[in-house]
Amino acid sequence: MKILGIDTSSRYCNLSIIEDEDIMIEYSINGLIKKHSSILIPAIKEILKNINMEIQDIDGIAVTLGPGSFTGLRIGVGTVKGLSYAASIPITGVITLDVLAHNVAKMPYLICPVLDARKGEAYFALYRGGEQLCKIIDYQCESIEELLERLKNFQEKIIFLGEGMSKYQSILKEKISSRAIFIHPSLSIIKASNVAFMGLEKIKKGKIENVYSISPFYLRKSEAEIALEKKNKSV
Repeated sequence: MKILGIDTSSRYCNLSIIEDEDIMIEYSINGLIKKHSSILIPAIKEILKNINMEIQDIDGIAVTLGPGSFTGLRIGVGTVKGLSYAASIPITGVITLDVLAHNVAKMPYLICPVLDARKGEAYFALYRGGEQLCKIIDYQCESIEELLERLKNFQEKIIFLGEGMSKYQSILKEKISSRAIFIHPSLSIIKASNVAFMGLEKIKKGKIENVYSISPFYLRKSEAEIALEKKNKSV
């Protein structure tokens, strides 16, 4: 099966096409140069052209649902819904923290992907790596202090990765330096090929999303929702 993997959850726009166990193409561009809304569709056309394929040749699409950039996630999910509807392609969604954990899944340590959620908070989850990746703390949006409090229950080595490391690595080093392992930045970026491989497994198992109901996984309320709630309370 040929699967298109798409990730727009961070400042990077990541795309990949795989066929079964092979990566046919992988593409990544920093969204600080151009916005995802202007990058994504031309990039999909470009990678298809580079491997002499049409969108109709794709057997499934996998997209990151979040958590991550609210705007980026809306663009990614909206684009995938449009492609699925227009070309009758099955779609599925994967969680960004799961994709990051898969970067180092075979390492026999605890694995903690961390993304900056702003407002002094982080998105994170905790997994145990090795023969089979196992999630032991579900997806959270909390302060780094709350994360550290949760980690007090574990005395093993912990691999930290994700874009949140640029902000939180120093405090993690200070508080749990003896147990913390920090991965090279190249493994802290979501790989669209991993999105595609995880999507392939879900599609094979029949875990296909409804094109009308698939939506981003924000993990917390957006600024617009918070503002609306405040406005309604004041009325």
